[in-house]
Amino acid sequence: MKKKSRKILHLGIRTNGFRHTLVKRVLSPWRNYQNMLAASQWWSAAELQEYQWQRLQTLLRHAGRNVPWYQQLFRQYNIKPERIASPDDLQILPILEKQDLRRHHEQLAARNTLAPFLYRCYTSGTTGTPLTLYRDLHNIGFEHALLLRQLAWAGIGARERVAVLKGDTLPERLIAKHIFHVYSPADNRLVLSSFHISSRTITHYLEALRHYQPVALDGYPSAIYALANFFSEQHLHFPLKAVLTSSETLLPQHKQFIEKIFQCRVYDYYGMAERVAAIHSCERGSYHIIPEYGIVELPAADEDDSSYREIIATALTNMAMPLLRYRVGDLVQVNNDTPACPCGRAYPVVERIAGRADDYIVTPDGALVGRLDHIFKGSAHILGAQVYQPDTGHVILRIVRDENYVEQDGQQILNRLKARVNDGMQFEIEYINDLPRGGRGKFKAVVSDVQPFADVAAGGLK
Repeated sequence: MKKKSRKILHLGIRTNGFRHTLVKRVLSPWRNYQNMLAASQWWSAAELQEYQWQRLQTLLRHAGRNVPWYQQLFRQYNIKPERIASPDDLQILPILEKQDLRRHHEQLAARNTLAPFLYRCYTSGTTGTPLTLYRDLHNIGFEHALLLRQLAWAGIGARERVAVLKGDTLPERLIAKHIFHVYSPADNRLVLSSFHISSRTITHYLEALRHYQPVALDGYPSAIYALANFFSEQHLHFPLKAVLTSSETLLPQHKQFIEKIFQCRVYDYYGMAERVAAIHSCERGSYHIIPEYGIVELPAADEDDSSYREIIATALTNMAMPLLRYRVGDLVQVNNDTPACPCGRAYPVVERIAGRADDYIVTPDGALVGRLDHIFKGSAHILGAQVYQPDTGHVILRIVRDENYVEQDGQQILNRLKARVNDGMQFEIEYINDLPRGGRGKFKAVVSDVQPFADVAAGGLK
C-alpha cells in the first residue's frame, strides 16, 4: 500500500496565514464589497463614472481635513476640494512621486484613523527603495473581495485549492530535507518556494502538487515559467483549471508555453503595494482597468511610440493613506483600435502590462530565481538598490547610500539575497551614486547578463 504523504506545516507561514485570514475575512467588511463588485462589474460606463466621482468627492474632503500632506498642499496651491467638479479636474494637483511617499509617509497618513485599525506594511516596489504604507480595514476588505472576483473570472471558487508560487521563504531545515513546500490551513493554500526550482528539485515540486491536487496555480510569471520549463524537459503535464500570474511582466511566449504545460488559460492581473490601481484579466483574455479601485490616468511615456503609457492613479479605497495622482512607475501598452471586450463589461481595456520586466538570477546548476526585490523590504538608510549578475558565478548588490548609512544596513540586504540565491556563488556589495536604468527609463531591481532560456532573450527581458 502506498504511504500517504503528510501535510508539511511551518509555524511562521501557518501563523501568518491565520493572521491574514483573520484580518481579511473576519475583521474587514469584505462581504459588503464582494456583493457590490458582483453588481458593479455590469454597470454602464456612466454609472462607473458617477461612482468614481462620488468616491473622489469624499476622498478630497477627507484628505483636506485629516491628511497633513494634503492640508499643506491645498494651501500652497490654493486648491479648494469643492472646486474640483469632475475627475478630469484632478490635473490641478501635482503628481505624487515615490520619493514623496518614501520621505513623508507619516504626513500622508490620515490623523483620524485609529491605530488599532491600521495595517502597516513595507515594500520596495520596483525601485529598490523601501516604502512605508498604511491601510485600513475597508481597503483590506475591498482588496480581498476584488481578488476573489479575479478568481471567479478565472472560474475558481473561493474555497477551492490553490497552489502559490510567490517568493515565500521556507526554513533551511525543510530545504535541507528537499522539502520545498508548506501547507497553510487557514486559507487552504499550498505554498511553494520559488527560489529552488531546478532540474534537481523538480520531482519534489511535482510530488507536492500531485498530493495536494490544486485546481489553480497563482504566482510570479518567472517562477511559473521556470516550473513549466522543467516539466517540459521531462515531458510532464499538470492539468489545471487556471493559472494566475502577477507582480511581473508576463511575456506572450511565456503565457503560451505555460498554457500548454498546464493545459488551461493564464489570467494575468496587476496591482501594487500602494493600492492605487488594479488591472485584471477577464474570461475573454482582456486586461481591464478596474474603475471601482482607482482613477487611472495614462499619459504618453514614449515620444517615439505613443502606445506606451505610464500609470498615474488616485486610490479610491484607502482612507488611511490617500494617494492622489501617484506615479506608479510602471507602463502599460494601449491600442486605440481595440474594440470593446466581448465579455460585456464597460471597463477600460489595455493591450498589455509593459512594466516590471525583472530578469532572473541564474544559479550554476541552472535554477532560476526571480522577483528578488523583496530583499529590500524594511531596509534603512538606502536610497536605492539593485541586484546585478555579470556571469553565472557572480552576483553584485548595487547600493546608493544616504548620509546615515552604516555597513550593517547593506549586509542585512546581502544576507537576505544569499538566503534566496545561495548556491556556491560569489557575492559583493558595490556602492554607486545613481542606479542605472534600462529602456524607456524603467528601473529593474534585478539585471542579469546570463540568459536562462533562448526565448527569454528573444522576448526582451533584459
